[in-house]
Amino acid sequence: MCNVNQDQKDVKGFIPNSSNELSRIDKEKMRLLGGMQNRSEQGKHAKEMNVLMKLCGDVIKEEELKKQLEESNGNVFVVIERFIIKLMDQNIEVQSSFLDTNTDRSEHKTTQVICDNNFSFFFFSLHKTISTYNILFAKKKKKLPENERSLQKEASIEIEQTSEKLKKEDERAEIGETRPGINLQGYCTHTDCLASKANLPVWVNIGFGDISFVSDKTSYCCPDCRQSTVKSVVKTMISNSEHSICANDTLVSVKDNHYQCFYPIKPGLLYELKAKTIRQHATSLEDLISRSESAMMSNELINLVSELQKYLITVVKPPKVKDSVRLLEKIRCDYNGNYNQVFDVGRFTILCDNATKLQTAVAVMKKAEKFNLIVSEDKDFFERQSKTHHRFHNIKLYVPKHDVYVEMQATLKNYTTLEGYTVIENPKLSHSFYEHIRAWKPKNAKEEELKQASDETLTKINDIICEWIDDKGIKKIASHYKSHLDIGILKPSQLSQKTESEINNNVPLKIAKFLYEQLCEFTPEKEKGKAIYVIFYEYYKKHIIGYSDPASCADFALLLQESWKQEIEEDVNLLQALETYIPLQANDRAHVDGDDNEKNDSYDCYQHAIEFLERVDERKSEQEQRKVIIIQGKSGSGKSIFCRHLEEILWNNYVSDSKQPIPVYISFSKIYHKRNEKDIILQALQGKHISKEIMNTIREQVSFIFIMDGFDEIFDVYRKSNNEQYFYDRFNLNQWNAKVIITCRSNVLNEDDIHTTLFGTNQNNVITTSMMYLWPFTKQQMHSYIEKFAKMKVKNKKRDGNSDWTPQQYEETLNNYPNLQKWWRSHFYFNSF
Repeated sequence: MCNVNQDQKDVKGFIPNSSNELSRIDKEKMRLLGGMQNRSEQGKHAKEMNVLMKLCGDVIKEEELKKQLEESNGNVFVVIERFIIKLMDQNIEVQSSFLDTNTDRSEHKTTQVICDNNFSFFFFSLHKTISTYNILFAKKKKKLPENERSLQKEASIEIEQTSEKLKKEDERAEIGETRPGINLQGYCTHTDCLASKANLPVWVNIGFGDISFVSDKTSYCCPDCRQSTVKSVVKTMISNSEHSICANDTLVSVKDNHYQCFYPIKPGLLYELKAKTIRQHATSLEDLISRSESAMMSNELINLVSELQKYLITVVKPPKVKDSVRLLEKIRCDYNGNYNQVFDVGRFTILCDNATKLQTAVAVMKKAEKFNLIVSEDKDFFERQSKTHHRFHNIKLYVPKHDVYVEMQATLKNYTTLEGYTVIENPKLSHSFYEHIRAWKPKNAKEEELKQASDETLTKINDIICEWIDDKGIKKIASHYKSHLDIGILKPSQLSQKTESEINNNVPLKIAKFLYEQLCEFTPEKEKGKAIYVIFYEYYKKHIIGYSDPASCADFALLLQESWKQEIEEDVNLLQALETYIPLQANDRAHVDGDDNEKNDSYDCYQHAIEFLERVDERKSEQEQRKVIIIQGKSGSGKSIFCRHLEEILWNNYVSDSKQPIPVYISFSKIYHKRNEKDIILQALQGKHISKEIMNTIREQVSFIFIMDGFDEIFDVYRKSNNEQYFYDRFNLNQWNAKVIITCRSNVLNEDDIHTTLFGTNQNNVITTSMMYLWPFTKQQMHSYIEKFAKMKVKNKKRDGNSDWTPQQYEETLNNYPNLQKWWRSHFYFNSF
């Protein structure tokens, strides 16, 4: 459409100033073009006229009936409705002997109708028409002569047949699909086309652009058979566009921007149609803002809003139009700098309680002509999904007074994320995510993949918000929710050592930071909120962190736990040892042969270790709470089995409470290498399938208990190095939030080595160190162990050629060999006799 102000010079009355003028324009447009108006032909409705004359000929003039019949396109019921309603609403005086049974029909007087020429007709359903007719004449029905009743019955049958015929014709007129732009309706001539055989009119969408055609000399593609066999056009419908249409028998073209305009097409004429997408008509961005502000405060829109509010519909008007800075950014990114493509400079949001209210709101807005507004675009994304799956009904209203379009967006209150009106938790989350990805232009294949995943995630979020997924589906997703307070979201490694400027200039980094912060702060309580969190976490886990790395402390712990289980299951001897494990006794002093602990000062090794690790000194800072336990014992005294048993208990504690530290067992003999001493923890974790890239984040957020077993096995190599002798510094343990347990065989390190290597000489009490010594079994421990060992042998059915021994047999054998019994008391790990 050309500029509306200029069109006023070409098409009289194009911009109406009143609803009456609008009506006049609609009629005038149909008269402008040859063939673009409906003309009744002589005798076209003879059958219908005959029915009406039988029913109403005595009370209504024939000329009036003909006129009404032509206007209703031969619909008898519509004519009857009009006259009956007219009689009822205008208090018509019926001065007739039509119902008098004592006179002949020819003697009936003509009904005198007193009514206003400007009478407004209303259309009721067919059922109501018949009911009304019966109410008016039921009282006299019994007095009608036989011939009158026969005539009425015959007329009633003809009316029903006509109605059914018309109903079927309406149903037949829906072949093909109409879409924005130019749509042509015609008939296919292909012999194998179903629509052609049924003589059904089909719609052909041309879209936007300029076309010209002679109606009966066309060749368009049939939507049914897909052949270019639509040879004649009978009607055009132009939708959601600024358009013009003219025929070669007229000098003036019709120009319009109503969202849906129908024009009949006459055979033999040349037609020219032009349709382009709706655009603003501003001369600059400032001009557009000014026009939008004026339109939003105009009486036309104020009156429309008031009408909507009568139906208890919430209308949200923004406090002000979007500022120029925000608009410039959107115009640059979304519209290639064309400000006339922007329609939400000022947008009204229509919020409804339910779908019925939404239908009401849309219906009222589509009657915008009564407010001197024009509905120029109608897009329904409430029943069909938009690109982002946001659910709404969008209408663009043209305000002629200010030559500007204003957007009206209707949705349900349950679906909106508008602050102050939404029931969605953290409503900014989805919109902020959209803003991050909206104008993003990926630079490489990796970014393109992330962009696609981001778009898909946004649609999943909107599926939840707008309930494209039902309640059952939302609850199923929400059931996977775990609070960040419980799982501990890990920071993306790509953000490590990045400045704020570097992050802001890189979209993937901005998205990573945004999601990390949101997942660490958002704690939803409702089903929708939990489901949204789950969708974002899955996206974060797969596309920001990567499935190969843990996205949370819980994921990290799960990887370590699976690695621990695998190690245990693959070591049969270790499984047996854990199955027969007996709590060990320890002491602050080393055991000497012959010492039967008469002082009774030994204690449970596990209990002592846990109490020491958990003890908090309030006088010290968190950094000063570092602790080391040194466990010494003779070869075979159970140091390694104790470490594995302790690891198992600590894992059980973590499963019950994720705030507990995570145990990591490290065997020096398998991990240690003098060239990589400083990275011994990294090597241990990498051996448990944890990547190096995530280590920095893990250091910051996870607390550990490192169980380092067998220091004596590496000491010969360790002490030959000129590096720092204290193991805590040498292994860079100060980089980790960890407490340490280290085991060493007795008598391998002398007192000086222990003091220098295990305790450290210059710690200034920053690290609290405790040492304990494992002691041999007591008689009661021996008995308990033999009981477990015997049961295990029976369970596993491991026979050495003889039948399984009983616990008594094992004890008797030990008593018969005192030296064996003495040796065994000092060696916990014992497989068989």
